[in-house]
Amino acid sequence: MNKTTLWQLRNEIMLNSLYVADYQNSFGYTAKSVCNFFDGYMEYLKDLATEQYGSCCSLEQIFRFDNPDNLYNWYGCFELCPFQREECGV
Repeated sequence: MNKTTLWQLRNEIMLNSLYVADYQNSFGYTAKSVCNFFDGYMEYLKDLATEQYGSCCSLEQIFRFDNPDNLYNWYGCFELCPFQREECGV
C-alpha cells in the first residue's frame, strides 16, 4: 500500500474510537484488523508526542503527529500487510 492510499484509509475511519464499527472502510478490510492497526498507530503517535512534550501530553498534542508521513512510517514497521480482507459469502 502506498502513502496516498493509506492516508485515504485513515480518512475513512474515526481514529481513536472505542467502537470497531467506526473502522468500517471501502477498501474491503475487516473493521477489526483496521481497528487493531490504528490502535497501534495511536500508541506510535503517543510515543512521538511524549518525546517532544513529555509523558503528560494531551490528546491534542498526540494528534499533531497524525499525518501521512508518520502513518506510512508506522505501516513500514509491518513485514506483511496488517489488514485482513472481508470474506465474501459464496
